[in-house]
Amino acid sequence: MERDLTERISATIIKSNSIGKISASLDQLLRRCLGAPAMRRLKIFLNGTWIGHPLHPMLTDIPIGAWTLTIILDLVGLLFGLPQLGLASSITAGIGVAGALAAAAAGLADWMDVDPPEKAIGAFHATVNVSATSLFLISILMRWGRDWRLGWTTFVVALAGYLLAMIGGYLGGAMVFHKGVMINRNAYRSGPDDFKPAVATRELAEDQLKRVLVEEQSVLFLKLGGTVYALGAVCSHYGAPLNEGTIVDRTIECPWHASRFALEDGRVVQGPACAGVPVYDCKIVNDQVQIKFRR
Repeated sequence: MERDLTERISATIIKSNSIGKISASLDQLLRRCLGAPAMRRLKIFLNGTWIGHPLHPMLTDIPIGAWTLTIILDLVGLLFGLPQLGLASSITAGIGVAGALAAAAAGLADWMDVDPPEKAIGAFHATVNVSATSLFLISILMRWGRDWRLGWTTFVVALAGYLLAMIGGYLGGAMVFHKGVMINRNAYRSGPDDFKPAVATRELAEDQLKRVLVEEQSVLFLKLGGTVYALGAVCSHYGAPLNEGTIVDRTIECPWHASRFALEDGRVVQGPACAGVPVYDCKIVNDQVQIKFRR
């Protein structure tokens, strides 16, 4: 559907053959690089699993903030005749470029796991942001050639880069708020708050994953060593069905991107997921497993 501006822009990007080709080529390149087993630790680091939050959106604040200062310092210096601000605005532009490169690396690590329709938007988002970064880099080189003196030409180049960065930010927001990229798929899970019968113990085979609907929510059960565990049945990363996953060292491994969640408390043991899955307290009453949402 194309009901508003964001949906129309997204649909146009997704339908574009040229963007599709760029997306496919970039995807192949990244899978040869970050997709290699030896590079998995780097990819997980860039995903942000280690801080429990995607790294990319945190890093994007650096170029946006730094480049905003660049534009302000340039304008103040040019309008009020303050040439001493030239070096300061150049430094903020450089900080923004460095931050943009770091944000790009983290963003590409996230982008590898995105589904094809959103992948096209992400590729265009990346192209726009690379263009913005390139313009700021050109502006810095021009400033260097002028001994860091302010000039309207260097300002206009930086302003063009800044406007592109705003467009890139808009596209990034469209991916998250319209397409649901990188959101916690279990953010709204809750209950039951009191123990509720969920499944008969005889239905749980040792070392076998079983998905059960409890109060309209999917719950994953596993009996391991005689102990029954209950976790959310949906991977927090991209919504994969964890009942199709595998049991690895007292964790559940996602079948799509190999995130692992601890049986005891649902925490992330291995990325790329950044958020854990819901966990339930279990007790057995009259051969029925009863569960309660653990808060």
